Amino acid sequence: MSGASFDYTISFERDATFYPDATELAKIIFAVLCVMFTSAISLKYYVGEGTQKYRKTFMSFALLTMVAVQYYQLWFAVLEVPIDFASDARRYDCLNSNKGGKVQSGNTAKHSVNPCFCHANATCTLSDGSKFNVSDPAAIHFNTYNSSEVCVDDAGATCEFQGLAVERFLEDAPNRDCDSARGDRCSLSQPCTPCEYSAKSEFGARWSRCATCTAEHNGDCNFVPGVGPYCYKGVDTREVVPCVTCCTEKFLEFDAQGVCS
Repeated sequence: MSGASFDYTISFERDATFYPDATELAKIIFAVLCVMFTSAISLKYYVGEGTQKYRKTFMSFALLTMVAVQYYQLWFAVLEVPIDFASDARRYDCLNSNKGGKVQSGNTAKHSVNPCFCHANATCTLSDGSKFNVSDPAAIHFNTYNSSEVCVDDAGATCEFQGLAVERFLEDAPNRDCDSARGDRCSLSQPCTPCEYSAKSEFGARWSRCATCTAEHNGDCNFVPGVGPYCYKGVDTREVVPCVTCCTEKFLEFDAQGVCS
């Protein structure tokens, strides 16, 4: 974990439906005006309209209301981190979650393994020291004994391709959608990036793999209205939609040198 990461211990969580936009500001102003109008009418019958006591009482109540509103906003402000502040700060609860289908920190299950680990034509070294070139499933003479699954099933196996080590786990996978101290849920106020491989072209550098879709891990998001998980509808919009698939297809992409990514 990077030195900028920290543990988040405050249990309070703001309403996920809150958006600090013009509509919410108008609602707050309207609510304050309603309170002030109601107070003015009530004080009129309580102390009498136009009296010195009325003016003093009304001004005191107005000042108290202003202070209460300011403290209300300040309370929420200290509990939320702006999205563009301390982008490298990550919370433990987010790193240790599988929100939106991301890889949970420390998870060694097969769906958390790097899909490029021991891909076709790479060299696998098993924990007993034996080596073999991984067979291509598309080849006519595909050999299951030399398949990538054999290497993946061996927890102590290593892999390399063209002299470069292929890591078993993607180092940055647990960091997905955890920048700027975001929480452990893909909520309305903190939506996640879609897991589908097709979203890579639209989101570019913001996109990264989720856990790999497997027979045992089908990527069911278990969506609950109002709770989530919610994902961005597009890269240039704040509109959110329910996350469709909480895993990434095992699609391998190779560059001009044949290196998998």
